[in-house]
Amino acid sequence: MQRSFFIKNDVVGIAKSLIGASLYSKVDGTLTGGIIIETEAYCESCDLAMQKHLVRRPSSIDVLKNQGGIAYIYSVYGYHSMFNIVTNESGFADSVLVRAIKPTVGLDTMRERRGTKTPTRNLCSGPAKLSQALGLTPALNGISILDKATVWIEGNASPVCHENIISSPRIGIDYAEHDAKLPWRFVMKH
Repeated sequence: MQRSFFIKNDVVGIAKSLIGASLYSKVDGTLTGGIIIETEAYCESCDLAMQKHLVRRPSSIDVLKNQGGIAYIYSVYGYHSMFNIVTNESGFADSVLVRAIKPTVGLDTMRERRGTKTPTRNLCSGPAKLSQALGLTPALNGISILDKATVWIEGNASPVCHENIISSPRIGIDYAEHDAKLPWRFVMKH
């Protein structure tokens, strides 16, 4: 996908448009990836969840305020990595959390990285599982997702119809008060 897609001032629209696109990684020479089936949008200017995130993680500001099209990867609980895509022009801290993919490439490697024989449908069914399966760690924080070298997104030739995407409140952000109810989580219908 081109940078122009990621620098739009519409993180919610970008999060929804990523449903059905493909996310790939090439870590340690091995290609892994799948179809994006769940995302969440975060917007600095109008979202208490992102505003509080920046207060708790001030070291993230430099990466998040870059021009869209780079990876923002951070750890939670000291172990689980979260893969986000920075969006908007530089100076704005907007991002899309990729919460889940339907794995299609490199399944054996994904299982090995996860240390599990879990069924394919559960292999990347959450943001920490997805990052672990694709080999995405904070060491890759700030890298471009535009050059198809380490992590990248390829658009879907036939975009998913809006009727096939469910929107709902985001998960695990009760601290965002009234903004926790914003319908900025997008999931592909099965």
